[in-house]
Amino acid sequence: MTFKLSRNQFFLFLFIAQTGTVSLSFQTPFINATGHDAWLVFVGVGIFHYVLLLAYEKNYEYFKPGPIVSWLYIGYWILILVSFISYIDYTLAVWAFPDTPQIIVISIMVGVSLYANLSRAETVINLSVILVPLILLFYVILLLAWPNYVWTNLFPIGTLDRSELMKGLLTSQFTFIGIELFLFFRMYVDQQQKIKGLPLFIYQSIWMFFFFSSVLFTLAYYPLVELERIPEPIMYILKTQSVSFVERLDLFFIYFWMMWSIITIALFAFSAIYVHQLHAKGHRKRNTIILHILLMVFPLLLLSKERVDMIQGSLIYFHLFFILVVPTVVILLNRRKKK
Repeated sequence: MTFKLSRNQFFLFLFIAQTGTVSLSFQTPFINATGHDAWLVFVGVGIFHYVLLLAYEKNYEYFKPGPIVSWLYIGYWILILVSFISYIDYTLAVWAFPDTPQIIVISIMVGVSLYANLSRAETVINLSVILVPLILLFYVILLLAWPNYVWTNLFPIGTLDRSELMKGLLTSQFTFIGIELFLFFRMYVDQQQKIKGLPLFIYQSIWMFFFFSSVLFTLAYYPLVELERIPEPIMYILKTQSVSFVERLDLFFIYFWMMWSIITIALFAFSAIYVHQLHAKGHRKRNTIILHILLMVFPLLLLSKERVDMIQGSLIYFHLFFILVVPTVVILLNRRKKK
């Protein structure tokens, strides 16, 4: 599997992988953990995200995982995919398809990913482009609720204790999921196009604006007591808005979010197939089909919200292991070998 990425393709690939499914799900647990301090804590989270990107950019040439590490990442991405598909299926059952059998919804999501991944690598990579105007439209729609935002809801701050801060930092890590893809695909970026410096800072600013603004909008719209009972706060904000061209904005957005999430699934599946092909040449088509069969079967084992919450809760700890511990060990070992 050979391909090249432009700088814009690379950053869009990374952005969609990091934002897709979690764009609906992280605000409530994060704000419930940190209260009015959520927006302030996320500033610190954003700084950590940028530092991590800078460390990745400086050391990506030394990130050369062997077969064992590669298989660990593949297993981790399958866990992400199963978690995402299960959550998407549950959310769609609540908002859009309450009477549709789960197997049909999951089949559609996995089927689109299978079709894309059986095509050329460029097909999957370029899928993200179609989301750009829709993401901009999403922000325009959120701004329609501006008269309903109560900005005094952002205060008071400074009431957080240590345990609440740690819980908030953990829940914020959902916004980092996918950042490790930087290490795997950075080498394929056109060498004539610079990443470090201003381009990386611009990507960080876009990522930060996206998640930080969703925290601000959520805090400004809901009192904290109300938010405890609202799992997808952005959807409820949209539901209260009205425009002439769409009767129900929440349904319009849920279909957009479904497409966004399906493309995210395709990107993670592409990553798993790509890394597998690094150490197991040939049989790409067969391996792609096997992976997607697994993605059909495993989510059906998580038929309740409790099981979805359980796997998402454990995902954070796997995530920290694979964005901090594993890259550090691999990079240090390869640096030592080079010396």
